[in-house]
Amino acid sequence: MVTPARSRRSGYHGGMPDPIPSRPAAWALLCEYTKTQPLRRHALSVEASMRALARRAGAPDDALERWGVVGMLHDFDYERWPTEQDHVFRGMEILRERGWPEEVIRGVGAHASYSGIAPASPLERAIVAADELSGFVGACALVRPSKSVMDLPPESVVKKMKDKAFARAVSRDEIRRGAELVGMPVAELVALVIAAQRPIAAALGLGGGPAADLADAPPPPVPPAA
Repeated sequence: MVTPARSRRSGYHGGMPDPIPSRPAAWALLCEYTKTQPLRRHALSVEASMRALARRAGAPDDALERWGVVGMLHDFDYERWPTEQDHVFRGMEILRERGWPEEVIRGVGAHASYSGIAPASPLERAIVAADELSGFVGACALVRPSKSVMDLPPESVVKKMKDKAFARAVSRDEIRRGAELVGMPVAELVALVIAAQRPIAAALGLGGGPAADLADAPPPPVPPAA
């Protein structure tokens, strides 16, 4: 028997599938724990990449929100708890306590290679593919004369991956692992991520100029299809 309290924690809803998580609720949770603009922009960037990967995977329209929410929330606990001992584990605890669907909780955990959650579902595989590469694409755009993702060619990103001194905090192995998990050549995945960032380049600070601050409310517009 499932008690009401357990129902709320586990996402169980009388035998019905977990509900589609709310994007505004996800943004509010992100902003509750994340005050710095770069991390908020990273969340928006990864959300856009996740939505693009969902479309490529043939996910139904009602799944786009779940994939996007996982992208938005994957690092929501990082600012407060950045160590491997805490990051993702604290976030998963908070999500579970607040009744978020288990699919979202597992997706958030799966993006960290040390979490013990092997990426099994298409969503879990996609967050690995989206996370590191979204940040790396942004770094590649910012060193261009234009400081823009709009004229960033995929081959430039692939070339930068070979430069170990550039954006050294980004794991090239994780980028390659993500591409393998979603069954895409690295160059093809790079092109997808670049295309996903372009419609929201101004909000990300990748449109050739500084970005306006991302406020706590309302949430930014939904990243459109590239």
